[in-house]
Amino acid sequence: MKNILVPCDFSKPAEEAFKFAIKIASQSDGEIHVLHVIDITSLGGKSALSNSYVFNPSFLKDTEKEADQKFQAMWEKHAPMTMRIKFRHIISSLTLEIENYINVNKIDLVVMGTHGAGKGSFGSNTSKIVRASPVPVIAIRTAPVDIKDIVVPAFVLNQSNTQFIQKVKDLQSFFHATLHLIYINTPLFFQSDPDLYSELKKFAEQAQLKDFSLNVRAHYSIEAGITHFANEIDADMIAMGTHAWKGLDHFFLGSTAENIVNDFKLPIWTQCLA
Repeated sequence: MKNILVPCDFSKPAEEAFKFAIKIASQSDGEIHVLHVIDITSLGGKSALSNSYVFNPSFLKDTEKEADQKFQAMWEKHAPMTMRIKFRHIISSLTLEIENYINVNKIDLVVMGTHGAGKGSFGSNTSKIVRASPVPVIAIRTAPVDIKDIVVPAFVLNQSNTQFIQKVKDLQSFFHATLHLIYINTPLFFQSDPDLYSELKKFAEQAQLKDFSLNVRAHYSIEAGITHFANEIDADMIAMGTHAWKGLDHFFLGSTAENIVNDFKLPIWTQCLA
């Protein structure tokens, strides 16, 4: 977690993401990249209107000045001026620019705020970035005080996901946290509890996990079950994989990770499994 990207629209959740990135960078001796994207798709309903803003020198100058002022105020409020923080603002497409920035600047973690579905352009794009990002993403609404208990939904756990497993173990090690593996037993894919506990134990042994608990809960949906369990143990974070499904595959199959990112208040750490 050395090279951290914080997409920022200067909203409250984005500011919380910046605060959490500072906490991580302070521990890892890392560098923070704050990226403010003026999304051209949100400037107006018609392309002609959007273009009139984009190519208006006065608009560009005023927008850049305002972004610089907001960033400076946020930095002074939350971080020492000696901290390694870079700031860039650009007019572009939000998701495209974030993907490009990750690749060009060798980012290894994205920390971003989320407003939940339907709460504005920036927040609604969080799930798209979660799905497309080649590096782990932490989506948060409020910066946590500490990370001690991490929920890991077991429906994505299998020995073929070696990269995901190692990333989760690295996450646990970084925060010195306990992992809580949870399998949500739903009516559609119901199995006996003894069988599920046996599978979870086998997985934990093969993955050589340390400091963990094994849990099975019955619920009508995976998302609701994860939420209920996280509240039950007063968890600090949820760590889960997401598939890079696109088009019709994504429409029909959906993504549990994206749904939880949109709806849950705890920090959500995600890693694309594709």
